[in-house]
Amino acid sequence: MSSSYSDLDRLVLERWMDVKNLAEAQRDVQDRIEQVVEIAGERIGRWLREQGYESECEAGDAEILAWRPTWAERRRGPMVSLVLGGFCPPGFRKSDETHPYLWVYTGGLEGFRVREPGRIAFAADLRRELGSEAARWEDDDTDDADSPLGRRLREFSAREQCELVSSPEALVSFAMEQYPKIFVLSDAIDACLGRLQK
Repeated sequence: MSSSYSDLDRLVLERWMDVKNLAEAQRDVQDRIEQVVEIAGERIGRWLREQGYESECEAGDAEILAWRPTWAERRRGPMVSLVLGGFCPPGFRKSDETHPYLWVYTGGLEGFRVREPGRIAFAADLRRELGSEAARWEDDDTDDADSPLGRRLREFSAREQCELVSSPEALVSFAMEQYPKIFVLSDAIDACLGRLQK
């Protein structure tokens, strides 16, 4: 093992107390970011109900999940969720997302005894139902088994992510602007779930 220091190591050693204090401040601000997300999540949830969706805010994961009531059962939760996430800056909790995203999450189907081959078939059916619109929701990280469609909002960098969580109002405004983009998939999801449940 080498005992030589890199230039960055030497900078950290030279500014040890400053770096230590900054690291502590960054950990402390994460608690406040989570509070902002929770407050915004409640407001976004009220707005989503007005749009016909139920929701759940997972503040620590920087995600808000929305679903139509017909996509869920009380005890088992939603079969499919429309997820708005990645709106906190990289390094928040365990998040390393460099851009916010909109995603269709179908992993909840597993709780309804739809095994992986069935979820993959559901993803194919959903793409067929969407036609050319499906191509707009292809991303390198899509996975037919549990997240078949999604889009990264690449116009938002880490700087913008910090601004999104600067206040509950900023995050609510962002959600109200972005969620309608993925709501256009809801009728196709309805149709595919109807066929799946027959």
